[in-house]
Amino acid sequence: MSEIKIDWDGHRRKYQTAMEELNLDFCVLTRVKSITYLTGCFVPWKSYVFLPKEGMGEPELFTVLLDIERIKAEGHLKKVSGWGPLKGFYIEKKLQKTAKKAGLYNPKGRPPRIGVETGLDICVTGQMLSYTEAEFLKKMFPGCELVDFNDKTERIQFIKEPEEIALLRKASEITDIGQETVKKELNERPEGKVFTENEIAGIGTLAMRKAGSNYEWTFTGSQEIGSGYRASWTFNGCTPATNKKVKEGESLLVDLHSEYGCYLGDLSHNYVLGSCPSELKKFNDVYEQLCYALIDNMYPGNTFDECYQNVHKVAEREGCGTDLFFGLGHGIGIIGNESWPVVVPGKDWGSMIFEENMVEIAAVVFNRPGLGGLRLESPTLITKNGAELLPKTSLEVDYV
Repeated sequence: MSEIKIDWDGHRRKYQTAMEELNLDFCVLTRVKSITYLTGCFVPWKSYVFLPKEGMGEPELFTVLLDIERIKAEGHLKKVSGWGPLKGFYIEKKLQKTAKKAGLYNPKGRPPRIGVETGLDICVTGQMLSYTEAEFLKKMFPGCELVDFNDKTERIQFIKEPEEIALLRKASEITDIGQETVKKELNERPEGKVFTENEIAGIGTLAMRKAGSNYEWTFTGSQEIGSGYRASWTFNGCTPATNKKVKEGESLLVDLHSEYGCYLGDLSHNYVLGSCPSELKKFNDVYEQLCYALIDNMYPGNTFDECYQNVHKVAEREGCGTDLFFGLGHGIGIIGNESWPVVVPGKDWGSMIFEENMVEIAAVVFNRPGLGGLRLESPTLITKNGAELLPKTSLEVDYV
């Protein structure tokens, strides 16, 4: 358990205030980020939070039967119930019964306005309401209106509370320890020793577990270790570790993920073992310029579009415009909060601005097939004075 205390009831009140703005009777929340934000507990199963409007009872989590007791013990909701594909445990009937008991549904009265989380998420952990689930709700609550709550979910979790920032900072301290340990092992490797990507993933994982991390959270393959050609694919943003052996003189990308108190750490760092070819060294130098340009442009009031354009100018100046991925950041926070907002240019996202007390992953993906590939991912707090990297690991490539 974390010694940093989160106001979990405050999280519920934020949701219920947003519900009042939309004139909702209750919400059926399915996103992992909402479930974690309201329960304060790791909930890995397909689950639902029934959240009534203020003054109409306690929220209730429905999760699979086999995990109820753990979640009751480790979470912060008073009511946790089970559901499953068994007679008497179907989720749609449980939701209907709960709404009736709370006085929020009367078959002879006005159909309810139900808040749900719809849309698309680039992450498979998004868990937006499915078509089947929507049909279940329409059947159990005839005439109901399903109101998209997803924009409210995103905004509620966008600006971080001081306690949330403290937990994100702790999670970043843990990823620093992971990187320090990886670097030490690489430096002290016996002559002739060749590491596989999986070994490096294990070194980082063990160090972070010892430091207090509970969960290698990413859906992209736990710790992401890519070397050589596996680090260098065009726009390469996913490198689940394999048994590939890491060779000297090639890019080695080490992307570590931690979790502390339900909040996430995500730190990518780059290495080259042995002597580095001169062309790769020049490429790495450009990468470092891009990282600093990005950090310099993450300040309150700057738009995502302006940030991208200023970083891309550096790549263009160095003749590397096509090697830089156009996404320069993604969200980070509680378990399940690992995408929104994405720092990209264009009409959909470009007009968004960096705001004080948001925490965003500063991200640079810089790849040239046949030469090398590098990745920056570092949780970054936006302060009134600019960007503060929460991890302390250097942005520069380590030549081991």
